[in-house]
Order: sequence, then C-alpha cells, then structure tokens
Amino acid sequence: MEVGSVIHKEGCPKTLNNSAISKSMQAFADKLAKGKAGLKKYGRRQAEKVMQKLGAHTATNDPMVEEKVKRVAAMDADLQALYDAVSEYLVAVSVLQSSSTKVAEIFESIIETKDPRLKGATKAYVSKNRLVEKFVKDAIAQTCIETVVRPAGEKLKEIPKLKEKVNLRNQKVLDYDSYRSRLNVETAKNPESEQSMKLLNKVERARESMELITSQVTRKCLDIEDSNPHLLASAFSCFVACQEAMSSRQGEIVRPLLEELPMAAEAMCLICKQTPEEMHE
Repeated sequence: MEVGSVIHKEGCPKTLNNSAISKSMQAFADKLAKGKAGLKKYGRRQAEKVMQKLGAHTATNDPMVEEKVKRVAAMDADLQALYDAVSEYLVAVSVLQSSSTKVAEIFESIIETKDPRLKGATKAYVSKNRLVEKFVKDAIAQTCIETVVRPAGEKLKEIPKLKEKVNLRNQKVLDYDSYRSRLNVETAKNPESEQSMKLLNKVERARESMELITSQVTRKCLDIEDSNPHLLASAFSCFVACQEAMSSRQGEIVRPLLEELPMAAEAMCLICKQTPEEMHE
C-alpha cells in the first residue's frame, strides 16, 4: 500500500491528496498544542516532574540528604513496631495475671468443699496473686509506659513534621530544576537577553530556598537519629527489668506454697524433662 493511503471498510486503498495530508498534520499540531497547554495546567512543578521522567530535564540529587531521610524512615518503622509490640505485651501480661487469679479463684471455690487440706494454700495463692496482678497493672505497666511507650510515641510524633519538611524540600528542588532548565534554553538562544537575566535571578533565589530547607531537613534528621540509641537502650533495659520483677514476684508467691504441695514434685520433674538443654546451662 502506498504511503499516504488509508483502508476503507471494504478494504480498498484510497490515496490521500495534499489537502487531506495538510489537514492531518494540522490536526496533529492541534493535539500537540493542547498537550502543551494541558501540561501548563499541572503547574511548573508538576510539569518539571513530567519532563524529568521523560528524560528531557536533569533532576538535582543530593545522595547524602536522601540517605539520611531513608535512615529516619527505617527508624520510624522500627519505632512503630516497638511501640505496637510493647503495647500488645502490656495487654497480654495484664490478661495473663487476671487469668491466673481467675483460675486460682475457681480452684479455691472447688477445693474449699472437696479437699479442705488445700484450703489454706489456695486461699493464700489467690490473695497474693491479686497483689501481683495489682503490681503488674500499677508498677510494671506504668514503668513500660513511661520508659518505652511514651518516649517512642513522642519520637514518632516528630516524623510527620520531618516528612512535611522533606515534601517542602522536594518542591523547592523542583522549582530550582525548572528555572535552571528554562535558563539553559534561554541562554543557549541569547545569554545577554533580559529574560536570561530574570531567569538567572530566579535560579539564584530558588537555589537559596533549596539550600535553606535542605539544611533544616538535615538538622532534623540528625536530631532524631542522635536520640534514638539512648531511647532503644533505655527501652530494652526497662523491658528486661520488668520481666525480672514479674518473675521474682511470682516466685515469692509460689515458692512457699510448694512445701504444702508434695505432689508438685511430679510436675517439677516433668517440667525439667521438657526443658530445652540450653536452659540448663
């Protein structure tokens, strides 16, 4: 089929005349003009993004700043995971202690009539376990909240403020890139033109704004990162201390009762057999 021909529905080629070709070219030009007009509707920054994605313009990159922002983003995810895990831990510990008390109370109500010999032991266990339950809610939970949950929560509140600055910096970088690209085009045509001078001033102002917000982002990232090691060390120390405190209190309750429960020896032997060898070291 010849160039400049089209296929009818019947499949027969028909050659276009010069007038038809001109109309086609004009239609294409109109579409191109509309496309450019549409691009302007996006605004200077969005238009610059499009041009950079197309490879027509070069983006300004700062690997050091981008790396700092990535590290803070990773720290944000870690802190959120820690915050959620400790919150879940506190709920689980509270439920465990409440369940322990409930089981003991059921034993007490049954044994009181079925086996009076153990009445004293069950009564003592219930009474002391209620104290441990209160201890967990008042001391353990409060310590975890003050040492882990609240500091992590306060640190997480700083992240959105940083994200706002990062977004603002991205906009300022786009401003700079847009003016710089326009300046390159203008100076290639006439470096001494009035438009070139205007664009040069805009580039310099955009550079100053970009550098100012970049320094703010960098400083904020460093502030957040510097306090993180201390927060994590304090949080982990608190967690270990709480675990030890709960274990100690539980031991203080059950250890004296074992003397009144000789059948507990069988359970202790079974527990020892089921205990992993690593825990015997």
